[in-house]
Amino acid sequence: MTIYDRAKAVADRKLADKGQTAAIRRVVVAGGGPTDPTGGTTTETDYPCQVALFLVSLRDVDGTFIKAGDWRVLVSTDGLTITPETTDQLVCSEGVLTIVDPGKFAPAGQITHYKMIARK
Repeated sequence: MTIYDRAKAVADRKLADKGQTAAIRRVVVAGGGPTDPTGGTTTETDYPCQVALFLVSLRDVDGTFIKAGDWRVLVSTDGLTITPETTDQLVCSEGVLTIVDPGKFAPAGQITHYKMIARK
């Protein structure tokens, strides 16, 4: 077991113990196109995960990338079957948040957890 395996195990254990159950919502549009007036079929799929939410500190707000009211979200990779993207949403106790930065935390290329920025 490497140091990164241990770091992942600690992150997963802490988020399972102290975090909340949430879901990453991915919306996929199938079909549609320039000649299709219906626009295609929209499918929403929720992928469960464990998260911890923290309001972004005002000293971290730069007004462009990070704005007042944004959330820093720690997400466990344990059981997460997708890689979060900026087109996904986070469904949690604060409502539906848009993922601004997925924030993959991957020392030496091994993802231990995600440290996202999300906003309403």
